[in-house]
Amino acid sequence: MTTYSGVSPDTFVQAQDWATFERLRRQAQFLLQARRYKETIDLALKAIALFPEDPRPYALVAYAMARQKRPEAPEWALKAIARQPENVLWRTALSDTYTLRGKWKQALKPMSEAVAMDPTNPRLQSMLGLILLHRRRPKEALPYLERSLELDPTNALTHQRMSIALSKLLGKNKRAEEHLRKALELQPDNPAIKNTLGWRLLGRGHREEAETAFYEALRVDPTQAASKLGLGAPAGIKKGPSDIILRGALRLYSIPYRIILAPASAVMAIEIPWLILTLGGSWLVKGVSLTLATWGWCYILSLVYVRVIGKRRGIQFV
Repeated sequence: MTTYSGVSPDTFVQAQDWATFERLRRQAQFLLQARRYKETIDLALKAIALFPEDPRPYALVAYAMARQKRPEAPEWALKAIARQPENVLWRTALSDTYTLRGKWKQALKPMSEAVAMDPTNPRLQSMLGLILLHRRRPKEALPYLERSLELDPTNALTHQRMSIALSKLLGKNKRAEEHLRKALELQPDNPAIKNTLGWRLLGRGHREEAETAFYEALRVDPTQAASKLGLGAPAGIKKGPSDIILRGALRLYSIPYRIILAPASAVMAIEIPWLILTLGGSWLVKGVSLTLATWGWCYILSLVYVRVIGKRRGIQFV
């Protein structure tokens, strides 16, 4: 959205109209960065009325609508593509209108096209890796994230994404930690990276350290939903029953060795009651068995509950 290689407007309109168009477009871009989305759309539409063949205002409308979670946002990115199909920016904008609304499946195709059009752009490589992470394809995400770091080794968010991708693969935890440490070294106050650190610590049972990371993220950005979830903070002003349950679920969620406990708990929750019903046993055996089965159910349900509440609050787990 920074350059436009179309025909100069001086050949068919007055210079004053073009100056008005540029002023409206720049104001709309500023308002987009200021998160004033309704005003962004209004000014961009006025710019479109002056020069409907310039793709830039269409992309501004697309981004503003995507931030508002409006489903028609991709249509405006497609209008930008139709006016300048050879420009990679508009394919990127189309993909972004999906990622901003959590539509990772739909975002994959336009971002893949953008990467093919501009294979040396580290931001596009990193974004494609992130999309594949959200599509539960960490192994496929790795080459794009690695390529992005080759092009720009100082990008903290790409190191964070590499850490997430590697943590999903067996035997890669050491490398995952190296990339997370590098991300923190490059941007120690980045709230997104702090959130990754917090949830990583929480999953290992380091609850106090995790809470410190969440509080640091909230200090930088008080709107961080992932940090509030990790702390068990209520979504609204008042605490409700769901928030009380969330705090209890987080205590079970923070027990370390989840990779072992999760399948073991599933087996205990399902197999033990079945064995009691079919084989029987003494009251002592039944009591111990039912206690273990109940604990298994509580543990599994706590993992599910944290994710369900997180998704309700708009958090995208990877």
